[in-house]
Amino acid sequence: MRNCRQRWHVDCYESVLAMRSKTVSSKKKFLLVAEDDEKIGALVCEALHGAGFKTHWVKDGIEALNYVLESRPDGIVLDLVLPRLTGFEICGMVRKSRAVQWTPIIVMSGRAEHCDKMQAFELGADDYVIKPFRIEELVVRIDAVLHRNAERAYPTPFLTSYNA
Repeated sequence: MRNCRQRWHVDCYESVLAMRSKTVSSKKKFLLVAEDDEKIGALVCEALHGAGFKTHWVKDGIEALNYVLESRPDGIVLDLVLPRLTGFEICGMVRKSRAVQWTPIIVMSGRAEHCDKMQAFELGADDYVIKPFRIEELVVRIDAVLHRNAERAYPTPFLTSYNA
C-alpha cells in the first residue's frame, strides 16, 4: 500500500508541474478544499492554483462547514473522512442550507465501495473521484461541475422571469 501511495504522490507532483506550463485561464473561481491529509491537501491546492483557481484549505469537518456558510465558495472539494464532522454530514448539511444549497460538491475519497458513492450522491454530491486519482482528472471534473452549475450561481432576476 505504501508504494502505491508514494507513487500516487509522485504522479500528482509531476502533473502539477506539467499543469504550470499550460496557460492559466482567468476563471478565478474560489474553491474550498476539505482534506485532512497534509500531502494530498497541499498537492490538490497547488494543482488548483496552477489551473487558475483560488483555494482555501481546511483540515476538519467543522472548519469546512463554518467556512462554507461564512464565505460561500464557488465549489467544495470534499474528503469523506475528516475529523469532527464527516464529508457525508457536511454534504447533507450544505444541501439543507438555503444559503449554500446549490454550491457544487466534488467528493474525493479513498472509499471506493459502491455504497459510499451512492450515499454521497444521495446526500447531494455532484461528482465523486476515488483516490488515488490523476490530478488532471480532478481539475477537469471540477471545471465540468462548475460549468454545469454556472446558471444556478446567477439566477434569472424576478422581473425578467415574470410572464405578465
